[in-house]
Amino acid sequence: MNTEPTPESASPSALPKQVSNFAIEPMEGPTTLANIMENLLKHPGRLLHACQSGNSAVALRLLIIMIVSLSVFGLLLGSFSGGTQLWAAPLKITVGMIVAVMICLPSLYIFSALDGLNARLHQIVSVLLSMVALSGLLMLGFAPVIWVFSTSTDSIGFMGFLALIFWVIGMYFGTRLLLNAAGSLGLQSKSYLKLWIILFTVVTLQMSTSLRPLIGTADELLPTEKRFFVQHWIYFLDSDNPPR
Repeated sequence: MNTEPTPESASPSALPKQVSNFAIEPMEGPTTLANIMENLLKHPGRLLHACQSGNSAVALRLLIIMIVSLSVFGLLLGSFSGGTQLWAAPLKITVGMIVAVMICLPSLYIFSALDGLNARLHQIVSVLLSMVALSGLLMLGFAPVIWVFSTSTDSIGFMGFLALIFWVIGMYFGTRLLLNAAGSLGLQSKSYLKLWIILFTVVTLQMSTSLRPLIGTADELLPTEKRFFVQHWIYFLDSDNPPR
């Protein structure tokens, strides 16, 4: 019985190998904002390679992406109430994220080292910037949805819930990038890093409460009463209590 030979193109060895999106490899094209955003979404490992190679322009553009994305998200969130919230909400959200990053950067470096990651501080900074920039970029994509509801509903509770859901989604994909990028840099265990993600999430939620109100109006720009974010949510859900 004659048997036809298997074509070389169909053999497993001849099939193209799938390249990981988090492979640390040189970035193609110029360091424009459009190219940085494309690589952030498709090939974040290339941005890490550029940052490790001392390309400060990439890190600067990641910071710009984060600031612009969060500012636009905050602007449309502030359009729910208008007035001072049109500039106060984007300012608070952007500053709050920057402060959270600065607060949690030392613990990220320590927890990564405890997990066995042999990385320098500038590598950790580049990973963290990529994480926050991706989270901001995702929230920028949700901004039109925020605008639709901010102009068509007067429910502060629903707007707060919607903003929280979008924040959680952005944080999920951002921290997913962090874990995968750390794995590409040689991290084996991720137990301490996952603990840091919980810490960072709690810090961002507390910052949103410390800089309240982000939605609605208040007599003061910043609160004078200290409150834990869970306590604030419980207070906020009580319809008899005004937002403050």
